[in-house]
Amino acid sequence: MIKSVLMGVFATLLFSGVAFGDDQDDVEAVLEAYSAALESEDVMAAEARVRTDGEDFTIFEGAGRNIGWSDYRDHHLVPEFAAEGFAIHEYDWRDYRIDVSGDMALATFSIHMEYTVHGEDRERDANGTAVLLRTADGWLIRHLHTS
Repeated sequence: MIKSVLMGVFATLLFSGVAFGDDQDDVEAVLEAYSAALESEDVMAAEARVRTDGEDFTIFEGAGRNIGWSDYRDHHLVPEFAAEGFAIHEYDWRDYRIDVSGDMALATFSIHMEYTVHGEDRERDANGTAVLLRTADGWLIRHLHTS
């Protein structure tokens, strides 16, 4: 009797989309790795954390939007990182709130940035939202919105 009740509870948890601790830790690890890659201006390391096929990745930054990883990489990240007088000193994502449901995760977080642009040192705090999908390769970022 107890064994069948426990099996029923386990099956309910397994198929209800309730997140197990490892899912939240894994999602946070992906987000941390992505933000660390951007802090070090390492486009290839960032690419390893996102969906790269066609339009499988979207990002909205303030009023800007990029549809597809190649669009974001080629028209935003690469030119920004190569710009004269631009450097990232700190790009820290923190204060994560993560919800996992099945193969989808939603995360909100705060962002602290310290950077130089056009020779001027700046500091900024912002917020972000991420949607991640569980794939055969692990959790990958599907959508980001930062402002």
